[in-house]
Amino acid sequence: MKCIQEFSRFLTDEVNLNQTRIDTLASRVGTIETFLNNSTWKPKIRGFSPQGSWAHRTIIKPGNDSPFDADLVAFVDPVLGWSAADYVLELRAVFRASDRYRDLASMTTRCATLTYAGDFCLDVVPCVVDRRSPRTLEVCNRNDGVFEPTNPLRYTAWLAERNMWVGSNHLQHAIRLIKYLRDIKGTFSAKSILLTTLIGSQINPLDARQENREAWFSDLPTAVRVFVGRLDQLLQANPTMPTVRNPVLPAEHFNRHWDQEKYDNFREKVHQYREWIDDAYTEADRDESVAKWRRVFGEEFAKGVVAERATAVGSVVLAESHLPGTDIVDAVSRFGRAILQRLPRNLPHISRPTWRTAKPGSELAVQIRAGEYLQREGPRASVLESGKIVPKGHEILFEAVTATGVPFSAADYDVRWRVVNTDQEAAQARGLRGGFYKSDRPGARWESTAYHGAHWVEAFVIRKRDNICIGQSDRFFVVIA
Repeated sequence: MKCIQEFSRFLTDEVNLNQTRIDTLASRVGTIETFLNNSTWKPKIRGFSPQGSWAHRTIIKPGNDSPFDADLVAFVDPVLGWSAADYVLELRAVFRASDRYRDLASMTTRCATLTYAGDFCLDVVPCVVDRRSPRTLEVCNRNDGVFEPTNPLRYTAWLAERNMWVGSNHLQHAIRLIKYLRDIKGTFSAKSILLTTLIGSQINPLDARQENREAWFSDLPTAVRVFVGRLDQLLQANPTMPTVRNPVLPAEHFNRHWDQEKYDNFREKVHQYREWIDDAYTEADRDESVAKWRRVFGEEFAKGVVAERATAVGSVVLAESHLPGTDIVDAVSRFGRAILQRLPRNLPHISRPTWRTAKPGSELAVQIRAGEYLQREGPRASVLESGKIVPKGHEILFEAVTATGVPFSAADYDVRWRVVNTDQEAAQARGLRGGFYKSDRPGARWESTAYHGAHWVEAFVIRKRDNICIGQSDRFFVVIA
């Protein structure tokens, strides 16, 4: 399922950089340009231009309130006798001599950097014009002492043209989403310019035809699927790391932060995420599809839908069962625990298992036994049965055992626990969970009773030697008053 509305909200609320921060960047850049034009920096400045993700409109919100990165190119005339390093060193010196920028200024290989704590880092990149011959542009590698050919304006135009072919800014938005995927997963490394070039190179003039645009780029999730699918095809056809060249300047390539090992990992992960995207896109059940898209893009995707479904699940079950009331805890008290079996297993915030499963007929039976405690590691207050109503503030120890009550061998098996919360209190506290958790000690896990509602845990027994799930328990319900 496409989940188009969820993609739109996710892009706006979680992925896109806030417009206020972009406006702040533009304002401060204007001040910096004025400062440099009036400064003692020796090169004659021809003009300035945004570069990189800022210019390409693919900049995204950084995680954990970190500063975001932006690039500003300063096009300058050559200075007689200056080395490549001089342009960067002298630019930093100008900033360091200023009361306004002294404490913000540092430098990297090709630029002076101004760091506004908690806001953004701006790389000011000197670009020397017509040094070798007319119409040549070069950035300054101070470490190697060389001038490197570049053409940021033509690259920006190249990407903008492909974005126009696709239509509706779907290329820009898809690049943002894939960069977000890279950042939240942390499973592969690829510099933004490298990733942008690889994705942009999957677009060709035939894509601009109306019939092709409607078939392949009719909406954002479809576009994401096509881009990742094409990228995966390219990578699978190239086991050896290819040279990713600047499409407007073939002498320049973007592989400098890559090697074969990093490429192998990137190739493997893109293939995996392509499979996940295809699975989410083709899933017909809405809740299942949302859950599968969340496997791709993380827990912030469709979080409003997740909270709504988890909050309302009890009242929906009661309505479908033609029972009075809306509170599932009250319903269990009045009508018995059997109603808990009607709670759906596929709520969108529930993570799906990723382990391979044992062949049919070879599974082991898994049961959960539980004890209620007033405090963790204290004396047990009572044996807890599934579906029993318990108060808040208690501790529960869950143990996975065989059908005969014997714990699973810690030498041979690992027990993982899926913990699922529902109802309003858990949703408001961002405590719905739904993922998998390790045992606190072999075959056992502690949980606290914190939120009113009907919740459950499940035990998954994983055979260590081959990482196969050889058994899964039924749901053990915990109803909290």
